[in-house]
Amino acid sequence: MPAAGSGSLAPMTGATCRAWTVEFALWIPVALLSFGCATAPISLTKQGIKHRRHDYTIDRAPSRWERLKVEGTVLSYRRRGPNTMSLQSRCGKPVASPQLMARHLVIRLPERTLVAAGPIAVDGRNAWTQVFDTAQRDTTVRVKTVTLVARDCTFDWVLASSGDFEGAEVDFDAWWGSFRLGPRYQEDGA
Repeated sequence: MPAAGSGSLAPMTGATCRAWTVEFALWIPVALLSFGCATAPISLTKQGIKHRRHDYTIDRAPSRWERLKVEGTVLSYRRRGPNTMSLQSRCGKPVASPQLMARHLVIRLPERTLVAAGPIAVDGRNAWTQVFDTAQRDTTVRVKTVTLVARDCTFDWVLASSGDFEGAEVDFDAWWGSFRLGPRYQEDGA
């Protein structure tokens, strides 16, 4: 595996944090490296986690998932297998449709095989999901992403698994399914 800051793990000039989120998620089980995207303020609540600036809440991951502090993601978790899941939110920049934003997540992955893709609802809003396989060294990694666009914000959830994908997917789906947008998104229905 390349050293931190070199080769395929080094941040590329002009690469977005979103594209790096997926590529990085594939490596979380192997090495916890940062790639220079800003993280955001969150607070713990009785129900889960609240992002104050981007105005949303989400439940904590199930207890079998260990929380990691990974720069560039709001929340990241690891479970044996190896399995990782993360959430990144970005606001304030122009956004396109969820489908187009989801494509941007995987643009830097060299080889991938699409397994499934299509519309999905997140907190009652149109979103996009995709599942694909990619190779990391001699291992096939299955990746699932969920992308939501609301107002000027993009929310991306990424699950990467080279172990028990189906078991990890159940937890992943429950986790992103607990996501709720706050009042700022209700004002104009955006």
